[in-house]
Amino acid sequence: MPRFLLIAPRPHWDADFAGIDLSGGTSVTRVAPIAIATVAAMAPDGIEVVLHDEALAPVDFDDPADFIGITANVSQARRAIEIAREYRARGKPVIIGGPHITLDPAAFAGACDVAVTGEFEAIAAGFYADMIADRLQPHYAGGRPELTLSPTPAWELFDNDRALVGVVQTSRGCPFECNFCDVIQYLGRNQRHKSNDQVITEVQRLYDLGYNRIALADDNFTVYRKRATGLLEALKAWNGTEGRDFITFATQVSIDLARDDDLLTLCAEAGVSNLFIGVESVNEESLKASKKRQNLNTDMAGQLRKVVSHGLKVEAALMVGFDADSRLIFEQQHDFAMTLPVGTFKVSALVAPMATPLYDEMKAAGRLDFTGEQAHFPGADMVTNIIPAQMSKQELYTGTKWLISRLYSPAAFWTRFQDIAGRLGPNPLLSRGSGRLYNPPGREQANRHFGRMIRTIHREHADVARVIAQASRLMRRHPDIRDGLTDILTTWLLSLYVHMEKGVYDAEWAALDAPPFETLRQSA
Repeated sequence: MPRFLLIAPRPHWDADFAGIDLSGGTSVTRVAPIAIATVAAMAPDGIEVVLHDEALAPVDFDDPADFIGITANVSQARRAIEIAREYRARGKPVIIGGPHITLDPAAFAGACDVAVTGEFEAIAAGFYADMIADRLQPHYAGGRPELTLSPTPAWELFDNDRALVGVVQTSRGCPFECNFCDVIQYLGRNQRHKSNDQVITEVQRLYDLGYNRIALADDNFTVYRKRATGLLEALKAWNGTEGRDFITFATQVSIDLARDDDLLTLCAEAGVSNLFIGVESVNEESLKASKKRQNLNTDMAGQLRKVVSHGLKVEAALMVGFDADSRLIFEQQHDFAMTLPVGTFKVSALVAPMATPLYDEMKAAGRLDFTGEQAHFPGADMVTNIIPAQMSKQELYTGTKWLISRLYSPAAFWTRFQDIAGRLGPNPLLSRGSGRLYNPPGREQANRHFGRMIRTIHREHADVARVIAQASRLMRRHPDIRDGLTDILTTWLLSLYVHMEKGVYDAEWAALDAPPFETLRQSA
C-alpha cells in the first residue's frame, strides 16, 4: 500500500497565528489546513494518507512515504520548493498543487515531479488510480468543478486539538473584479456553492472533533443574498439546538452587506459573528483604480458601525501603496482607521500577484521589480514587487510598518475598544439553548497554549497588561456583550503577539506621530 504524505508548508511570511511555540516545544496553529485534509478525503482504499502541518512540527525528511504531496499558496510557495528539493534529493517523487502553482507554474519549474493545477475534485479519481499503478503523469489539470463533488475533509487524520479554528469552505469564487486579487484568477468570478446539507455535515464533523470556532473560508460569503440567506437559516437551525452548545463562525464579506438589515440580523442569529471586510483605503482614487467599486461612495465608518450594532465583530483590511497614494497615506489611513469600530486590522502594502490585471498593467508599464524572489513570490516580508508611483519601496516598507505599529499599539487599541463597547449589540445565541459557548475537553490543549501566550505578553509588556486590566473592568460593566468584547480583545492579543514575534510591531515607532522615513530600511 503506497504511503502518501501530504504537507502544508509553514508560510515564509504571514500575519496570522501560524505555528507559534508557546510551551517549550509544542506548537499550536490558528487555522487547521483544509487543503490537505480535502485532498486526503478523496483518496481511495489502498492508499495510506498522512497529514503534516509544518506549523505544528518540523518536516521529517526521513519519513518512509512513497509519495510526497505539497500544497501551497503564495505565502507558502518558497517553503514548498525548499521542502520539495530535500525530498527529491532523497529519491522521493514530489507532487505540488494549490493556488500558486496554478497561477505561476514557472515558479515551480524543475521543483517537482508532478504538477497539479486547478482544483482537485474532478481529477482525483484518475490521479489516485495512477498513483496506485505507479504511473503518475507530469501534469494534472483540474479546472473549476462543481462543489457538490467536494467531500467532507478528512479531519480525522489531523491533530485537531492543536488548532484553534476549524475550517469549512462553502463556496469558491467571487463576482467582483478587484484588480489586485489573485483569488478570482484562480477560482473564477462565477461563484460555486456546496449544498446546505454538505455544509452542515462538515460543521457537525468539526463540532464532534471539539472545535468551537469555525472559519467559513469563502471569498465573499454574502454576495449572493438568496443563497446566503438559505445557508444562514440552516446554520441558525443547527447552532445551539438539539442539545448542542453554540459555536461561532468567521467569514469574509464585502461592505455592501451593511445595506441589508435582515441579513445582518440573520448572521448574528446563526453565529456568523466575526466578519473580515476589505476596507482597503480612505483614498477613493485608489479604490477606483483597483476597481473596488463596492467601497465607493460609501460612508465606511457609518456602515461598519451599523454592522457592529447587530452584534457582529469586524476585522478590516487596509492597503497602502496605490498609485494615488503619496507619503501622507500612512497618516491618512491611521486617522481613518481610528474612526472605525474595528479591533484588529490586517495592514499590507499593495503587491501585484501573478496572473492578475494589476500584474499585467505593472509589467506593461515597466514597473515590476523582478529582482530576487519578488518575481515569483510577491509580498515576501512586506516588500512589494511594484515600483511605487509616489514613493520609494523603502518608504512604502517604512510607512507600512509604522502604520501596523501605530494601529496595534495598546493605546490605539484601547481607544477603539471603548468605542466598540458603546456600539456592539448583544449576541442572540446567549439567550438560546444552553446559552454557552461550546468548550469540550478537546479544546483544553489549544486553550492552554493560548493562555500561556496571554501570560507571556502580559508579563513582558506593561502597557498590554494595563489594557487587559482596563478591558476586564469594562467587560464586567457590560455583561450582555462580554463574550463579544472578549473575542475582540483576544484577537488583538493574538495578532499583536505574532507581529511582535515577527518583528513587524515596533513599540518605539508606535509612539511616533508619523513614519520615521529618516530611518529607512536600507536592505528593502
